[in-house]
Amino acid sequence: MAGVYDNPEYYEIGFSFRDIAREVDLFEECFRRFSRVPVRSVLELGCGNSPHMEELSARGYQYHGLDQNRLMLQYARQKSRRIGANVKLFRRDMVAFSLRMKVDFVYVLLGSLHARNTKELRSHFDSVAKVLRNGGLYLLDWCVQYESPWAQEGGETWHMEREGVHVKVTVSWKVVDPVEQTFEETITLEVDDHGKCLTLEEKEIKRAIYPQEFLCIISSSGAFEFVGWWNNWDLSQPLEKAARIDRPIALLRRL
Repeated sequence: MAGVYDNPEYYEIGFSFRDIAREVDLFEECFRRFSRVPVRSVLELGCGNSPHMEELSARGYQYHGLDQNRLMLQYARQKSRRIGANVKLFRRDMVAFSLRMKVDFVYVLLGSLHARNTKELRSHFDSVAKVLRNGGLYLLDWCVQYESPWAQEGGETWHMEREGVHVKVTVSWKVVDPVEQTFEETITLEVDDHGKCLTLEEKEIKRAIYPQEFLCIISSSGAFEFVGWWNNWDLSQPLEKAARIDRPIALLRRL
């Protein structure tokens, strides 16, 4: 079965439910309220098809993207040429990476923090600390689990359509090792491209990160301070007051 990440055009359609302009508005609100450095450069980890590239570039930010998948980076590079954006893309593993530069803001979206154990998790934060300027922010979208990720039977399913291409997305989870807090995440795309039908699938082992554990890891790193966490990409909705958690974000600041 073909892989999801090897088909960036279908992945882009399947995950196009996001309001990109609104999300960049949130970035800028975080810059104004919490960053201790002027933000001119940004780095997206697990950037994939780089959905925020165009909006960020249009607002004057230097966009950088990091991903392991060659085809995703190729797709993002073609997009940058099409929109005339001067971007930098790197083929790296987010668990352990280095760049010959520093940036003002780092973000990772849609739970794309790909760490399989505690060692990899600590290595990830060490890598981010090395590339993020002191006083800069690191935003994580849905990377902390507030309930067991395998508790929702059947996972989640939604449908997206663009220019006659229909994509049904299913994301499901199952426990691998409850002691190690690992789970298997499966992403399935069922595509109908003007009568050409295909199914794409991606499986990955991830380590669940729970809230108080997340705070302990950040505190012990010595490189970050916890700024806050909010519900549904809304700084007026602190998670502590959320009746139902959806698209939670957490924000860290480099010390």
